[in-house]
Amino acid sequence: MAAVSTGRSNLSELVLQQLLEQLQRGAFKPGDRLPTERALMEQFDVGRSTIREALQTLARMNLVEARPGSGTVVKEPSVGAYLRPDVFAVLLGNSLAPELLEAREIVEVGMITLAAQRATPEDLAAIEQVLRAAEAAAAHDHPTYEFSAQFHIVVARAAHNTVLLNFMHSIYELLRARGQSSANVHEFVRWELASHRELFDFIRAGDVIGARHAMRAHLRHSAHQLDAPQPNMSPTAEEQLQAR
Repeated sequence: MAAVSTGRSNLSELVLQQLLEQLQRGAFKPGDRLPTERALMEQFDVGRSTIREALQTLARMNLVEARPGSGTVVKEPSVGAYLRPDVFAVLLGNSLAPELLEAREIVEVGMITLAAQRATPEDLAAIEQVLRAAEAAAAHDHPTYEFSAQFHIVVARAAHNTVLLNFMHSIYELLRARGQSSANVHEFVRWELASHRELFDFIRAGDVIGARHAMRAHLRHSAHQLDAPQPNMSPTAEEQLQAR
């Protein structure tokens, strides 16, 4: 690759993105060693300081650690990493995604069951308000992922179970990160709005069985769409580096 007059911080970000993409694809597993600094310098055609900045960022994200005599080793993600949007973006494509789906099914299918049984008029009004805000945003081609995350929060509030609500609050940023990754996939946004409206209709009707089945289908379809490669995405970090 030919060198260009690009700022070191920008190069470091591109290298970081490429390494994250490799982690996402499963090119490196927990316990694997990353290539040496020299090898990475040759791979990306950048200086040592650029590589070190990228590796230091990975270490701050708790994804790798420097081990004396072993080099830079990929770590097993900690529980706290699940709740960080920057780290979660890396985890979307690997074996942790099915575990997220499993956990959400356990929690949110039960959550919507309680919401269908316990939702008050005030709860229904709050859910309706979030849905209308999302639909208005979509009509003006504005992002809807913030409202999508809020939808799951207000449904949890309608369940009137503090533990469930606190759990949903704990993964709120994670939900936003997932939604943001699909913000430009218009077919998914349209489906999600319709699916949320359907879930609300079951809650409002007090239809426990319908709500349970719809939530499970919603979570599974959402996971399938978000964890699969999407068309029309921006160039990868590797493509940007190769274009230098």
